[in-house]
Amino acid sequence: MNETVDEILKGSYDLHVHAGPDPTQQRRLDALDTARHAYEAEMGGFVLKSHEFPTAPLTYALERMYPGLTVAGSVSLNREVGGLNPDAVQTAARMGAKVVWMPTFSAHFYLSALGKGPGIALLDSSGDLLPKVHDVLDVVAESGMALASGHISPSETTELFEAATHKGCERLIVTHPAGLATLDELRTMIALGAYVEYTFMSCLPSGGGTDPKKLVAAIRELGVQECIVTTDLGQWMNPPPAEGMRMAIGSLLEAGMEPDEVSTLVKANPAYLLGLDA
Repeated sequence: MNETVDEILKGSYDLHVHAGPDPTQQRRLDALDTARHAYEAEMGGFVLKSHEFPTAPLTYALERMYPGLTVAGSVSLNREVGGLNPDAVQTAARMGAKVVWMPTFSAHFYLSALGKGPGIALLDSSGDLLPKVHDVLDVVAESGMALASGHISPSETTELFEAATHKGCERLIVTHPAGLATLDELRTMIALGAYVEYTFMSCLPSGGGTDPKKLVAAIRELGVQECIVTTDLGQWMNPPPAEGMRMAIGSLLEAGMEPDEVSTLVKANPAYLLGLDA
């Protein structure tokens, strides 16, 4: 079984990785060591995510250090980059970023759940997308970046993806919606062309301790071809992301998935979302 895990890990892509430096949270590793671990594990690559700053300049340097490893930059549309800021997205795209996240820690839906706010919402009082959202989508469509929903509400996500599909955005990701969106809502998003993200962090004690068998059941309910598995790791108390991906692959296999199913979740589907060949 170890050989099977190693075979799947090689060439896999983790589309949700955190690393230091980080202005607000302690991270397990800095970006250099995170990339080194992925390179030594012979992963295909990963997306470096920050809630506060665009990561493309950092990922450019990491790819120079580790030839053959795809380290994709991204931008999260939180207050630190001006919120729903098409100029920030355009700049990130020109620097090679592959993913744009809608608001995460600044999202109104996320902050409201914590009893805080107000935050950044995507819809106006009539339930229509704000003009700046359309401007962001224009950039995403033109650049071919992947669009991830971040921490916005399921209803906002549906409206967002409907508009994104209409504008020609081809790579859509529903950011870890487990426990937030219903099956019907997720099926609607999938029908719009979106892939549903499930994170291995949710299976760890720090992330809720979900039984991997429940994760497998949820993925099969929607369809393996419509989902991806990421780690969302980088927190100081958790395994390094590359080791977390190894653990995720092993846990999915142990929970009853076939090797080709796991490969679809961590290789083929993520590679498509990054605009790469599987």
